[in-house]
Amino acid sequence: MIIPLDPDGHLINLADIGKVGPEWRPVMMSLVDEYRSRYPDLASVYVRGSVATGTAVLGRSDVDLVGVTREEHQVDRTWVREASERTLVRHAAVIDIDLAITSVAAVLGDRKSGFYIKTQSALVHGEDFAPRIAPYRIGPEAFSHLFNLELDLKTVRDAVQGTSDSFARTLIMRLVKRVLRAGLELVAERQQVYTRDPDMCCDIFGAHYPEHAVSMREILDLMSDFSHTADALEKINSCIEWIAAERSRVYPRELPKFAFIDDLGV
Repeated sequence: MIIPLDPDGHLINLADIGKVGPEWRPVMMSLVDEYRSRYPDLASVYVRGSVATGTAVLGRSDVDLVGVTREEHQVDRTWVREASERTLVRHAAVIDIDLAITSVAAVLGDRKSGFYIKTQSALVHGEDFAPRIAPYRIGPEAFSHLFNLELDLKTVRDAVQGTSDSFARTLIMRLVKRVLRAGLELVAERQQVYTRDPDMCCDIFGAHYPEHAVSMREILDLMSDFSHTADALEKINSCIEWIAAERSRVYPRELPKFAFIDDLGV
């Protein structure tokens, strides 16, 4: 799905709680209860991504929630894992769950942190801060993957050591999405187009960099299947090296790393 622009060139938020399908709502509301139990100062919970726009596909899409608290909190990875496991057992579901946490101060005071809330999220619970966030144009302040790729790769390389095959596969899938979205971000400002859909990211990138279209398509294919984690990481590494070099040419000024959404799950 291409995210449209308003007449002033600002991204339009297509997320709406009314678009969330009935198959996703029970899991989503159970996760809201998990947030409320873990964080007494919880101000809001948002759903983002394809579930929030009504385009989610069972078996491929994940349930992606962001909790906003009154105070600052570190990501409690143990709670994230256990809350996800409890919810999946409770609903006999086989889906991927992403739980992120941020603060009111970050959402309202940092343009990177407010981006997803303003442009891609729908309020599920609590106070809605989106109206208090200034609108976004397509540009570096809206890019959450392009400037983080090397850190993301290192994080996944470290995390897959000694972990289960299923968790390693989950991490690879999330890293693949980040690479594809980084490819889109590399051309988004020039093309004035923005999407998070992996297939569309691949196609738009390939149209701008046809000499690298096949390599990016091979990254997209990893979402369907791969045999060995090491081989997949090597292929991803080669792609990231090229994107990072081209990023330095297109955006020579190093921008701050994006640390709001901890969606690698590690």
